[in-house]
Amino acid sequence: MNINLKKYFEKDISGYYYNASKNEYLLKGVKCSSDKTRNDKARNQANLSAVPFSQVYNYINEFLELIRADNGYSEKNVQLDTIVLDGINHNIIDNGIIIRNVNNWSSSHWNGKTYDKYDSKYDLIKKKFNLERVNDLLWFKFTDKGHLAVVAGSCDINWDNSLSCGILVDEVGESFDTSFIFVFPITQQMIRSKADPTSLYRKYTSSGLELAVGNYLIDKGVPIIDYYSHMGYKYDN
Repeated sequence: MNINLKKYFEKDISGYYYNASKNEYLLKGVKCSSDKTRNDKARNQANLSAVPFSQVYNYINEFLELIRADNGYSEKNVQLDTIVLDGINHNIIDNGIIIRNVNNWSSSHWNGKTYDKYDSKYDLIKKKFNLERVNDLLWFKFTDKGHLAVVAGSCDINWDNSLSCGILVDEVGESFDTSFIFVFPITQQMIRSKADPTSLYRKYTSSGLELAVGNYLIDKGVPIIDYYSHMGYKYDN
């Protein structure tokens, strides 16, 4: 790994608590009466000026290009294309998709090992980008005030107000903007090196890229309401 990228794969331990019974650090909750770390951070982020959507998109694309370059793909992925989902054309720009009218995604189900139920649109994205897994996706949803609500991964795009992100967005007096979402497929060039494309183990995991992209956006000054979510449920640096 490029030494300049390494810092983006580090987690912020302030978002975790020590669980003595499991002997590990776990992500703090948003409904805990004795610890409001994530809630306070959400309010802090909401007080910061939102970064324009186009700039956030550029930052995400910029970082994924750094990952592709680190994997040996020096030529940038520059493209302008479309993908049809639910009969609607959505723009593909470089490494990502700008998806409009996104409040019609059916719920996904995780059975403990894999997703055994998910919207058929994910299969179309997988085929279009030649993904290894249907859940090799990063997605970014925003609030009605222009803030990035969360950096998320997998095939479970949702607008569930009962989940941590929805709770925090509501607490800061904002709501989800369901008119669009950014989706960045995690292609083989992002997870495997050009020198060893068939390796049993991925050079970069999808969860690792979720962590790193979120941290890159923070480093670029992009406020994130659910600030710690992309870091994962367990502190394992």
